Amino acid sequence: MKSDLDMDKKVKETFDSVESIEEVKVSPFFKEKVMQQIRNASEEVQEATWSWFTPKLQLATLVCVVVLNVIAFNNLQESTYNENVNSFAESYGLSISEETVLLN
Repeated sequence: MKSDLDMDKKVKETFDSVESIEEVKVSPFFKEKVMQQIRNASEEVQEATWSWFTPKLQLATLVCVVVLNVIAFNNLQESTYNENVNSFAESYGLSISEETVLLN
């Protein structure tokens, strides 16, 4: 019972405090000012993000990617499938040794 009375008292105090809150007077253009500041900040971030990726850097990146692809393609053409499988099997110990081992 005592806890119910305490709870009722707390609820009443909460409602009384809500009634004492006064209305806040805000400028009619407050929202527009805030939204404009947010837009300006986001535009600055976007400009700073992409400003380093200039056309010269894009061209250099493209050339590097093309050169790496040509080198990889040439290396792929030079080696054969069987060589790759044999080297894989040897490196992981999966190949069968063709040498005969004589135990004394």
